[in-house]
Amino acid sequence: MKKHILFAMMLAMSLSAVAQQKISIFCDHIETIAQQEKISFQEAAQKIKDMGYTGADVGVTLDAQKLQVLEQLGFQHSCAIVHVDYYKGEQKEQEELALRFLQQNGYDRLLLVPGLRPATPGKNTDEKVFARLKTFTTKLKNMGFEVMVEDFDNPASPCFDTASLDKLFAATPVTTHVFDTGNYLFCGDDVMTALSHFRERIKHVHLKDRLAKGSMQSPAIGTGIVPMQQVITSLLSTGYDGWLCVEHYGSRHMLQDAELSIRFVKTAVESMNFPKQEAMAPGMSEYWNPQPKLVAPGTAESAPSDAIVLFDGRNLREWMNDAGEEAGWKVEDGILTVDKSKGDIVTRQKFGSFQLHVEWRIPENMTGTNQARGNSGVYLQDKYEIQILDSYNNPTYVNGQAGSVYKQTPPLVNAMRAPGEWNTYDILYTAPVFKADGTYLYHPYVTVIHNGVVVQNHTEILGTTEYIGFPREAAHGDGPIRLQSHGDPSAPISFRNIWIRKM
Repeated sequence: MKKHILFAMMLAMSLSAVAQQKISIFCDHIETIAQQEKISFQEAAQKIKDMGYTGADVGVTLDAQKLQVLEQLGFQHSCAIVHVDYYKGEQKEQEELALRFLQQNGYDRLLLVPGLRPATPGKNTDEKVFARLKTFTTKLKNMGFEVMVEDFDNPASPCFDTASLDKLFAATPVTTHVFDTGNYLFCGDDVMTALSHFRERIKHVHLKDRLAKGSMQSPAIGTGIVPMQQVITSLLSTGYDGWLCVEHYGSRHMLQDAELSIRFVKTAVESMNFPKQEAMAPGMSEYWNPQPKLVAPGTAESAPSDAIVLFDGRNLREWMNDAGEEAGWKVEDGILTVDKSKGDIVTRQKFGSFQLHVEWRIPENMTGTNQARGNSGVYLQDKYEIQILDSYNNPTYVNGQAGSVYKQTPPLVNAMRAPGEWNTYDILYTAPVFKADGTYLYHPYVTVIHNGVVVQNHTEILGTTEYIGFPREAAHGDGPIRLQSHGDPSAPISFRNIWIRKM
């Protein structure tokens, strides 16, 4: 009986993985549908959403109104795309454009198209391009973003075929790969051989069919000569859990092709062979891939290797005020001190679920009582406050003392250190999910470890943390971290060593 139950559980898990497969489409295709069908962009996007597409690959120059439409309809952030022509030299403006788009819109993956080699390239032209690409890719990787290049269907591209990509990846080792099925066929490489060759580097997939080798036409998926079903099942059977993006640029019937394509992709996914019922062996309940990525843990002075450092004692580059201007708090001797005349500060980046580390200190010889004694707060997604206060021998209402979810849940214990000593918050936060009507489907949850002691243990946050009144439901997406500049008359508190890891 136990064998049958375990088999049923495994089958259910496999079917669930199929149901959750992420299928996206180019935003350009949605725009083409709107033009061809003579409907609005929103109507075209709704038709695509109704077909079952859950994500959109978007260019970083997409106007804000269309981006908002995608957000409102619930399209997930599959991939951002930017053209940065490194063959024309340094491209700081385009790089900043891409970085700003990622930070402001909550995308974490970028397809970078590095330009085309000129007809008469200079000496070491590719090497210079690779160096520029490596610098930008490494910078973004250190900030928590994935930068990818694809096999590009032009012989002048440094990403044209397997051989040229091998050279590029050797020169830019942190760059990863968008696998474009049709472009490998176009350059003459065997698609399945290329898939096997680059499997560990593939982070995103463009499903593009071709009518013939060397043809630029991209018909609906499954109507050309690319072995699409073999590509899809091979990917998924080796643990690929990223996006499958449907592509057919140049289509004269984009709406029809989009529907044919997603039908084919879903059928291919659902046709995968699941484990057959047989006698259980130890290895049948083991899985080896994908291996967790390696992260070097931090020390008392440094963050983990995959963290985004929000304050390292040097500057406030990652922060701004509510007006989007430079944050005006004081940085001195590696310490950040609140300037109550300048107001709150917020991170320039926005976050969903995360692990956050913050160190803070109440000044020695602090004066005041109750809430007028070292009052501040850490706001998660700019909505939910974890209270900061001098709770060392300072009675106040318990859902407003240090470590509380402000005005909601008191800390389990008071783990406060004396004024003049540093306190540490390690915060694990799970972002909420909202229904279409703006109410919570799942509330946010938080675990807070104060000076090594759990003070909030997977606590449900009931809504926004209000000074007056009760929690409110307010639908939102990713949001910044806010540090509060409280108006109480006591001396300002200080911060140091702030970092965050996206989860």
